[in-house]
Amino acid sequence: MKITLNIGDDQVSGELYDNPVADQIAELLPMETDFDDFHDQETLSRLPHPLDVSAVPRADEPKPGEIGCYAPESSLVLYYASPGRWPGLVRIGRIDLPVEQLRALPDGTRIAFAAAG
Repeated sequence: MKITLNIGDDQVSGELYDNPVADQIAELLPMETDFDDFHDQETLSRLPHPLDVSAVPRADEPKPGEIGCYAPESSLVLYYASPGRWPGLVRIGRIDLPVEQLRALPDGTRIAFAAAG
């Protein structure tokens, strides 16, 4: 599923992968949420409720530029570094924003997600 992310005055494209967790995120669209940096690897935001991750592998290894879910804390995550393989991580999509720009987002950045089209 193609998506758009509005970050300040910029509109960025992306996509959600074809998996059950990404489908749950798609059901939340459109949505706006605030993101904060976490451990100099990613920026994250709390989701309004936990997602069902029973149909995906227990661990995953997101890459820079990917969108993920961290199930234990019900967080939506935008990765600008590689966190390694961890239980509870699920890759759900990708974002077309250079990782340097993603890394530079200040805490409290509000991002609006919507289906493209």
